[in-house]
Amino acid sequence: MKGLLIVLLFTGQTTFVPFTYEGIDYTGDGIIDAEEQVLSCSIWAEKHYLDLAEHSWEDPRGHGHYLKDGTGTIQGHIC
Repeated sequence: MKGLLIVLLFTGQTTFVPFTYEGIDYTGDGIIDAEEQVLSCSIWAEKHYLDLAEHSWEDPRGHGHYLKDGTGTIQGHIC
């Protein structure tokens, strides 16, 4: 499955970073239903957050996931 991280650059532009993820069968019934797809997406997206950004509560600009290269912040994800 595919998802997108929503990134707001400090230049004012919005960009999308694609990622792929696998559905997780939480119930063990061999079927990945819509709810499990949404949960799986969130888990995989948050793993990508950690690859690209660091979260800060102390940044004077506000708390958030700041990109490690200093160009912007992750605002969320879409699956």
